[in-house]
This record gives sequence, C-alpha cells and structure tokens, in this order.
Amino acid sequence: MTLPITKQKKEVIHCFNEKFGARNAVPFDEFVDWSLYSHEIGYYRREKPRVGRNQHSDFYTSASIGSQWGELIVAACESILSREKVEDFTFVEIGVEYDEFTLHEVEHPFADVQTLRLGDQITIPEKAIVFSNEWLDAQPFKRFRYLHKERKWIELGIAVENDSLREVILGPCEEEAIKDFSPSVENYQIDWPCGSQKALQKVLEYSNWVGLFLTFDYGYFEEILFHEKPKGTARAYQHHRLIDNLLHEVGESDLTCHLCWDLLERILISNGFSQVTVESQEAFLVKYSSKVIKNAFESSKSALDPKIQKLKELILPQYMGRKFQAFWGVRN
Repeated sequence: MTLPITKQKKEVIHCFNEKFGARNAVPFDEFVDWSLYSHEIGYYRREKPRVGRNQHSDFYTSASIGSQWGELIVAACESILSREKVEDFTFVEIGVEYDEFTLHEVEHPFADVQTLRLGDQITIPEKAIVFSNEWLDAQPFKRFRYLHKERKWIELGIAVENDSLREVILGPCEEEAIKDFSPSVENYQIDWPCGSQKALQKVLEYSNWVGLFLTFDYGYFEEILFHEKPKGTARAYQHHRLIDNLLHEVGESDLTCHLCWDLLERILISNGFSQVTVESQEAFLVKYSSKVIKNAFESSKSALDPKIQKLKELILPQYMGRKFQAFWGVRN
C-alpha cells in the first residue's frame, strides 16, 4: 500500500531537491546537518519548545531538573580548578536551549557567563570554562555498513526515489578508523559521529584559550561501537519517543547518535589538555560536587523532599547517573 504524500513531506522533498537537486545522493552527515540546521526545515531552527517535561517537547536533559544542576556544576568547577582560580574564568555554555542554560538563577563565582545557542558563532575568551550538555551528540554523523561476503565497508547516503527520501549506497568507506575493522556479522552498521570531532576541534583551536573543557553526553568507546552495536546507534526523537527510522518526519524530529569517546579523548590530548577523563555522571558528581550533595541531604527534613528527588534523578544509576557520561580535561 502506498501512503499519501502529506503537505509536510512535499515541503521536505522540495527543500531537499532545492538544496541537493544536482546530485544523485548526498552523504549522511550532509543530510543530518540539513535536517537539523537548514534555515528552511532545520529542527533546531524552529521556534518551538524542544526540551522539557511536557507533551509539546521532545526530550529532557539534566538542565531540565532546574537550579540544582547548575549548583552541582559550579561546585565541580571549583573542585577541579579551585575556588580562587574560577573567579578569573568566564563560564561559556554551548548549545543552550532558550532559558534552560545551566546557571539560570544560580549564584556563581565566575568572572562572566556567556551562553551560545546551537548555530551561534563560537567565541571563547582567554581564560574559560567551556561547558556543554548534550551538545556534541547534536552534530552530523556518517553511516557505514559492512558487506561480509565482499569483506568491505560501504558508505550510505540519502536520495529521493519515488517522491520519498531513501537510504542508498554512496560508495566505499573512506573512514580510516573503520576500514580495518572486520565484523563477523553481515550488514554490521556504524553511525560515525564525525561532526562531534569537527565541532570539538573547532572549539579547542579557538584562540588557544586555557581552562576547563567539560561536557555531559552519551557515548561508547570504540570496542563497544565496533563489536556490540550491529544496528548502529543513531535514532530520531520526537515527543519523548525513540524512533529507529531516521527519515521519520524530517525536520520535525531530532537526529542523534552516540559519541565515540576514544576519538574525542585523542582530540583533547593532541590539543594540550591533561587529566582527560570519561566517567559516568554519577561518579563525576559524587567526586567533584559532594559539597552540594551533602548540604542538600543535611538540610532536608524528608527523603520525599522535591530537591532530594531531583538530586537522585541526576545521580542514581537507574536514572541519569549512568545514562550520561562526563567528559573533561584541563589546559594550563
């Protein structure tokens, strides 16, 4: 049965042809970038509530918890850099959604605070704490598939076929990190977060700033990406539902994939960062924000205190504590 072409799908196909019409197919990362950031249909260009706990939003993050998240981050920065030093640093947050920036209504010791929304031009002062929460996973990614019988990787892309967007084969894989890996599973698929690599490199190279880089996100090491995720990790999100079909309501849903921590670690180290660490959100907050956690429990009169419940949601492994990882390093 052929489903009718909706007005929204016609608009998407028209915009796709206007952008890429002269080409038979486009690489996955170009399609993702267009779907998320183009002025015509880009998901992150739309003036709509994306983050929050309501039926109109698509997902929620640690920042959705409220000011306690900001208090934990301030304490962590003080623990890593020391209370005296942070007063000289500007707190730069990348990928802010409307009023859900981390230090909203939070007292802090920083010299200044800068907030940058997705798509904004990035500027970083000489001394900075560059912070983000689920920013790197909002970057473009490529898609590769392994043909076991032919013992080779191919790159996938997107094309218009019969008035619909379809996945197609572009050609052989040129990604060096993947070409030498030979899985034993037919059609093993890897969604490769190349956009996160470029975004991080750009931020680190800007003016050779010094200070702390700290981000919270979800990702895997290469060992898991290459051996335990045969269907890839890319997903679409809409109305708090995870959708496997990445072509579902293009421009109306978020597209994301897991990061590759090995790749990002190498970038931090090659740019002069030390203490480079990947750890669970739970472990990071317990280690570096213990003062805030301790004060919250000591001042609470009940285990059902809303503040305690929010803290638990951020820290406990069955909630956000293990779902997200903290990735950080210091450049002196």
